[in-house]
Amino acid sequence: MNTRFSTLVAIVVLAALARFIPHPFNFTPIAAIALFGGAYFTNRWQAIAVPMGAMLLSDTILEISTGWGFHSGMYIVYAAFALVSVLGMVLLKNVSPARVISASLISSSIFFLITNFAFFYPESAIIDQNLGTYPHNFSGIIASYTAGIPFLKNQILGDLFFSGVLFGGFALLQKRFEVLKVA
Repeated sequence: MNTRFSTLVAIVVLAALARFIPHPFNFTPIAAIALFGGAYFTNRWQAIAVPMGAMLLSDTILEISTGWGFHSGMYIVYAAFALVSVLGMVLLKNVSPARVISASLISSSIFFLITNFAFFYPESAIIDQNLGTYPHNFSGIIASYTAGIPFLKNQILGDLFFSGVLFGGFALLQKRFEVLKVA
């Protein structure tokens, strides 16, 4: 295993562990991890699998320690997460601060739209009264998205913060250690 790959894996795993630090709802490193993986792992399968594995590891630890790691909508969350990794592969072929900010905002929007729609439809897929119940019509989907807006604000702030930490931190490491640059 080469130094660059090991360093990228370590960064992703450490970022995933940030989920255990007390934080506001949705202020997490999840989208930043997916974007970072998509941008920096040269193998596209690793770009999805390593962030996905780190998320699964942190979800497992959360489930064991709190009972809040696994839920019936996980497949939608993981699909949105994988889509964000692909977004990182496409939009962050050339990493720059403006591209990272743009990709982070787009990933927040994608994740919000996909996961909130999933809690709305299909009706029986996710039964959790804490998430709310919405009628299956246009007003129901609007209610679902409206209820998610406070979480979207935290998600955007978290995505921007953690993207800054991950991408900025790795850029500093690359300046210090030549071995971390792509040959």
